[in-house]
Amino acid sequence: MNLRRKLLTVFGALALLSLVTAAVTLWTISSWTKTSKATENHYQRSLLLQRIRASTFRAFKEVPDAVTGDDIDSDVEFEEYIQPAREDFETWAKLAEDEDELQQVRQIREAFNVLEATAKETFALVKQNRRKEAFDLMEGKLEDNDFENFNRLTAEAVESDRAKRQVIRATNENTRRTARIVLAVVAFGTISLVLLLAAYLTSDLFKPLKELKQALKRTAEGDYNQELHDSREDEFGEVNRAFNQMVKMIARRVKLSGDGGEDAENAELGFNSFTSKTTIHKLVAQMRLRISELSTKLNPAAEKPDEKNEPENNAAPPDEKINLDALIENLENLSQAIVRVTNFSFPLDITLSKTDVRALLYDTLLRFHDELSKRGISLEIEIDKEIKFATLDHLKIREAVSELIRNALKALPESGGKLGLRARLQNTDLLIEVADNGAGAENLSLDEIDIAGRHDYRTGLKLTKAIVEQHGGKMKINSEPGKGTYVQMSLPLRMEA
Repeated sequence: MNLRRKLLTVFGALALLSLVTAAVTLWTISSWTKTSKATENHYQRSLLLQRIRASTFRAFKEVPDAVTGDDIDSDVEFEEYIQPAREDFETWAKLAEDEDELQQVRQIREAFNVLEATAKETFALVKQNRRKEAFDLMEGKLEDNDFENFNRLTAEAVESDRAKRQVIRATNENTRRTARIVLAVVAFGTISLVLLLAAYLTSDLFKPLKELKQALKRTAEGDYNQELHDSREDEFGEVNRAFNQMVKMIARRVKLSGDGGEDAENAELGFNSFTSKTTIHKLVAQMRLRISELSTKLNPAAEKPDEKNEPENNAAPPDEKINLDALIENLENLSQAIVRVTNFSFPLDITLSKTDVRALLYDTLLRFHDELSKRGISLEIEIDKEIKFATLDHLKIREAVSELIRNALKALPESGGKLGLRARLQNTDLLIEVADNGAGAENLSLDEIDIAGRHDYRTGLKLTKAIVEQHGGKMKINSEPGKGTYVQMSLPLRMEA
């Protein structure tokens, strides 16, 4: 699992726990609000029912006063006292929440209506001066039946509301208990994940960063014999592998530049003492001057055209002249090889920049335009249209491609032949390929470049290979006698500088 996935997993779990916490909090608030509202409604129902009972009891005290004749306005006062009970009845009925409560409302309302009707009938008998019948109605039906039924139903309703309030309180308590448990579990999970994240950041993030920082510091101090653990399969593993490759390349550059002492490879190349690049250029200039002077001395006719008619016995023997010409040619080839080495630069420092690959390749080919035209060499160029820019060392890659083209030209005959240059993309790599149909070589491989015996290709191809590897790329070569040679440079594209 890579670093991004690990972090996303941990933070995703934290986000999930946060959502659970928010959901539990909202559920608790909703449940508490609901139960609080239900409790308030039942308290209000109980209070209203108690007021209805009180108003009804107060109003029906006027009935005995009317029967005994103590209060001639008893019926009017009865209406005044019973009116609040009617209004409270309407409010109380609206607070019913279920079918049982609606049934209670209907039963108590019916008992109230019967009680009110009996009271009015009693008042009517009193007005008709039928007090004996009014008294019997009050003592019998009103007090023993209707009022008792009303009192029983209202008492049951009050008790029912009290029981429901207890159920609501129990439900509310269960809700709070459940919320506390869930929040405790979430808090425990959150703390565990935070501790896990802290341990992970310490072991898998901060520790590797510290090791990388120390390794970079040691590298800056000149310690190139170190490696970081590259067995991890995440981004740090990739960084460590890249660091190890970088340290190896730096160590190789140090060896090539002679900072690490002379070795067999330096001895084979002829660079036993690398004091500075300026010194190399001075040595090359002096060598070319000596070669020019030697050529002038061996060809006096070129300097003194008036002496053409001197006796032929003064000229050097043909075999000796041929050998001297061959010597001059070899010396010139050697000086050109050394010039190419200095153009490649030692040590192999690269400066990466955003480079137009297409322009680089065409610019490189223009350097060989005269030779291609003079020798009548057929040139084939193929550059994919997708290729635009890449991040690389413009000068180094130009010299590397030039070296491949130069080797191809050497392998071709003096007149004719084919040379091909192709550039294409393969995944995230830029492939630059040079091929020719020249003489070729048997069993030529990159391994042979690093050993003696291939002096034609040695200097240029070794440096080309080093430059490609310095860019983090690879180079391969395939050659067959009589068919030609194919060389491929594979470079990381790196679209951004």
